[in-house]
Amino acid sequence: MGEFHKYLTYENPLLNEKDPEKEGILDQLKAAICENINLYMEKNEEEFKDFLPTFVTDVWTLLIKLPQSPEGLGPGRDRLAIVAIKFLTTVSRSVHHALFKDPETMRKICEGIVLPNSRLRDEDEELFEMNFVEYIRRDMEGSDSDTRRRMACELVKGLSTSYEAEVTHLFSQYVNSELAQYAANPDANWKAKDTAVFLVVALAVKQKTAAAGATATNNLVNLGEFFSGQILPELRAADVNAQPVLKANALKFLTTFRGQIPKETCLELMPQLLRFVGAESNVVHSYAANAIERLLMTRDGAQLRFSGADVATFAEPLLGELFKALKMPDSQENQYVMKCLMRVVSTTASPTAILPLALPALVALLTAAGRNPSNPSFNHYAFEAVAALVRRAAAEDAPGQVPVCEAQVFPLLQLVLDADVQEFAPYAFQLLALLIESRSAPPLLPLPAAYMALFPALITPTLWERAGNVPALVRLLQAYLQKASKEIVAGGQVPPVLGVFQKLIASKHSDHQGFFILNTVVEHLDNASLAPFIPTIWNLLFYRLQNSRTPKFVRGLLIFLSLFIAKHGVAPVVASVNAVQPGLFLQITASVWAPSLPTISDAVETKLCAVAATDVLCQCSELQADAALPTWSRLLDAVLTLLVQPKEQREAAQAEEPDVPDADEIASGYAASYAQLHHAGKTEEDPVKDKTSDARQYLTVGLGALTGRSPGRFGGVIQQGVSAGNWEALARFCAGYGVTLA
Repeated sequence: MGEFHKYLTYENPLLNEKDPEKEGILDQLKAAICENINLYMEKNEEEFKDFLPTFVTDVWTLLIKLPQSPEGLGPGRDRLAIVAIKFLTTVSRSVHHALFKDPETMRKICEGIVLPNSRLRDEDEELFEMNFVEYIRRDMEGSDSDTRRRMACELVKGLSTSYEAEVTHLFSQYVNSELAQYAANPDANWKAKDTAVFLVVALAVKQKTAAAGATATNNLVNLGEFFSGQILPELRAADVNAQPVLKANALKFLTTFRGQIPKETCLELMPQLLRFVGAESNVVHSYAANAIERLLMTRDGAQLRFSGADVATFAEPLLGELFKALKMPDSQENQYVMKCLMRVVSTTASPTAILPLALPALVALLTAAGRNPSNPSFNHYAFEAVAALVRRAAAEDAPGQVPVCEAQVFPLLQLVLDADVQEFAPYAFQLLALLIESRSAPPLLPLPAAYMALFPALITPTLWERAGNVPALVRLLQAYLQKASKEIVAGGQVPPVLGVFQKLIASKHSDHQGFFILNTVVEHLDNASLAPFIPTIWNLLFYRLQNSRTPKFVRGLLIFLSLFIAKHGVAPVVASVNAVQPGLFLQITASVWAPSLPTISDAVETKLCAVAATDVLCQCSELQADAALPTWSRLLDAVLTLLVQPKEQREAAQAEEPDVPDADEIASGYAASYAQLHHAGKTEEDPVKDKTSDARQYLTVGLGALTGRSPGRFGGVIQQGVSAGNWEALARFCAGYGVTLA
């Protein structure tokens, strides 16, 4: 520790770096020491506490001296300043915070460390003007915490943890001083106001989240007064291009404290925010778009603060400004503008009113981006916006809206597929699935020939070799099977579809995707069309079960088996399983179904599995034979556990082995990743909604009818085979539904 102290305080002009852009040798050494003592503070606080007073004094002395040298605020000394401030912040949040309790010490730290490192430097201003993406990444997103300003902010928060009143009072004086400088000469001293706003935000925010902004604030800071006196004038300024840094600060302040600003004030400011979307500065119109987008997602309790009707009042002019912003230099693929655009089209009350304006423009932007995709976030939000327009226009059920969307979107999808734009392919498949599902159910309106012409290409092996395509292609196949199952059967396309299922089911990584396809096949194909393929399906599933069984696969198998029974009946399913091997259905029930049934946790899947198991209990004569009654009772016990056990316990039972990719998946190399479109998501439907709305009632009534047909035969079996807790639950069900077990 003595050596650390020696070199922290060591000075040698010969070792100083002349270039302010480069880090000097001595600064590298001091920065490394600061990192080490910070690590001691975090990991070995008890052993290190005796050295703390010395090192705290060394570090704050070092930091106070830094701004006093010509190169002290240069980029070359950033690392030293950052790690040194981080050490003081760590101490300020620890039980040793009393080291900063002395008012004079606190004043020196605030005046000599926080203030100089809170000011906007020439390098920051240059970044604002020349590289807005990097400026926003540091300033708004906070993805890079290693900046002087951010660490100065963290030090303020650290000191406020134990000395909130003292720190607030001290910095209020500095804020007033900075604002007085600005008021004396706004044109020359605008950076003083920038510092003041920065300090107020650092003081006021105690907790914040990306979704809600500031969630806990310093009650000693009068946010309302500061907002009215310093922020509103910037937002209402006639010239949106004057002093752009201050305009960006005002927009960021509004975004941060949106939860504390009344809705009426925000609505009143919306026309002003629209003006800033048209500002020349990339940072300003990005911050304006971000502010609007965050405001639209602000919640008061469980409800969105701005209703669809509220959004509709300014949706069209706002969209116009957003599309203009996307034509500005360097903002052609501005993700903040596109995210705002996506939010507007997904929340406005009348999407069909903006469809003619928004959809062609979005398609044109994506067509241009598809020639050289370079901004994944921009592309994702653009596809989300298109999906939102399509889904909401179809939901309004306005005549002809789906064909209008198809006419606009199809050329884009064709371009993606013909040009093999790999980054866009998963999005294109999801949009295609959404368009298919938006059409009326057959036989009212068959799919147009254009859709069916695409189908053979979608089941070619090449497309499925790219991992990023698989979830979207599965989703698309499900849509085709749902809306055009007869055409697929007539065209002899069922074998290729099952070939895809066979490929997916063989892998631990993608077996759930294979089950998605298989479930849709059994749900939408009739018995005659399905029968020739059932033996092959069972052989594939049982081979995988025997040779590479995992909890995830077993759950998928149970859900498939339940859906198969629900859609095609108990007897055909039992017969098809036993055709593979006599007595196999009973073996599967005893060794797989009953033990694993309680691990199902999704609400729809829980209901499906409970209803299917009830049908097996009440209709399967093989399971009701005397020799099989122990298996029958175990299955009943599993169903009761499924219906009684809390969801959290069932989810906890789903512990799986690590998801290790297969060797062929590793060898396949890089593939574009899959990003699901929220607005193109598949709507989950209840496959047994026509049978019952209450799985508990369905089980209880079914058991009542079964025992009524054979009085005295099942009562003892139930008592002996069902756990005490489940027996009590069954008794409650019987009492509640007025059922007697004979």
